[in-house]
Amino acid sequence: MINKDQVVTVVDSKPIAIEDIKSYITNTFSLEISDTTKLSDVACDFYAPSISDTQKLELRKYFFLQKLDCCIQPVETRDKKILLSDMDATIIENETLDDLVKISGVTANIDETSRLAMEGKIDIRTTLSLRVNYLKNKPKSLIDKVLLGIKFHPGSQTLVHTLNSKGFITCLITGGFAPISTYVGNKLGFQNVISNEFKFEGDVFTGEYIPITGEKNSKLNYLNKLTEEKNISKLQVVAIGDGANDLGMLTNSGLGVGYHAHQIVKDSVEHQILFNDLTTLLYYLGISKQEFAS
Repeated sequence: MINKDQVVTVVDSKPIAIEDIKSYITNTFSLEISDTTKLSDVACDFYAPSISDTQKLELRKYFFLQKLDCCIQPVETRDKKILLSDMDATIIENETLDDLVKISGVTANIDETSRLAMEGKIDIRTTLSLRVNYLKNKPKSLIDKVLLGIKFHPGSQTLVHTLNSKGFITCLITGGFAPISTYVGNKLGFQNVISNEFKFEGDVFTGEYIPITGEKNSKLNYLNKLTEEKNISKLQVVAIGDGANDLGMLTNSGLGVGYHAHQIVKDSVEHQILFNDLTTLLYYLGISKQEFAS
């Protein structure tokens, strides 16, 4: 019987050299590879009876230098049932609140404020309140301009459609705002959308909002609530995000993954996608390209 306790998933941007990788990590890291499974031309699972913490660290360093994404996890807890995904700079390229403030004509350094919040250097609630206040008395129609400029990250639709097809509960949870979040969620097929909500008076912004996900631990609180309601272990949750306000859900999920993330997430979360698109997360879950839904 083949011992397959640990799985190392490796994803390349070009056809993956399975035998070369297997030979190198076996000889260099004294790691026994008991089996391999090709997930696509660019991704492969390498199974091992055991991998020490030191070996994991060295493997990650090696794959990083080769510009390969990798995920090392126990086979026993690989199966998941819930996806929690951040929106801005994860599912989409945009920072939508920043885009909205810029379109409104405000000249403040919004990008810097947002960056500091995502790096955990200023309080998320404070910066949200500041940026939303800039919108006071601005027309609600500005939202339509933001929607026109939204760019979905490559692989976002395939990720959500595939996990929906496999019976996952898919949730878009964002410090962003409805109705922008609702548009993104509906466009991709997320089953649940959890976000803050702008307050309007007639057709203008009031400069205030309903803070559904505007607290430091809001995403973690939702993770706790959802898993309790559904009677699903947190080990069966996969979460993905890029900023400091994602850390609660990333570090308390069975598989938390940083996506082209800020440094605070890279420093705090083992698993990362650094070089490839969102379909990489499907490979981390052991889903082959043949199983992808369009």
